[in-house]
Amino acid sequence: MKSLSAIAVILLLTLSAFAQVERAHGPEFRAAGAALMCQCGCNQTISSCSMEHCHSAGPIREEIWDRIGNGESVAGIVEEFKERYGLVILSAPPTTGFHLTAWIMPIIAFVFGALVIGRVLRAWRQQTVAAAVVTPISAADRARIEKELQDLS
Repeated sequence: MKSLSAIAVILLLTLSAFAQVERAHGPEFRAAGAALMCQCGCNQTISSCSMEHCHSAGPIREEIWDRIGNGESVAGIVEEFKERYGLVILSAPPTTGFHLTAWIMPIIAFVFGALVIGRVLRAWRQQTVAAAVVTPISAADRARIEKELQDLS
């Protein structure tokens, strides 16, 4: 009888461990964790913070797990954290209002840079190097140069 109860305890512990792993790797948890930044200074998302005993990621992960367990949506969870911590908790800037410039400016800068480089290259290609014009030396100048060369030697 003792061995049967021991097997039951081991089975329950194993199932609870699998439930923890599934809860930590579920698509809802991954989506919420990827949308939020850890506040410990590691510059990683909540789902990827690798700091042991992190004072920020641990409690936020627990809250995300609890809220997902209560049936809240990922968008609702992220919105609540945004209200609590501000925009600094978001892993990507919002795509509305002034924050849209964070998404658009890199594209504009790339296109502008490509246009400038294209114009510079086109201007360089169109430049023609003036060929050196060789003017013939007059007989008097040639005689003077020959005389000066003989005087030097």
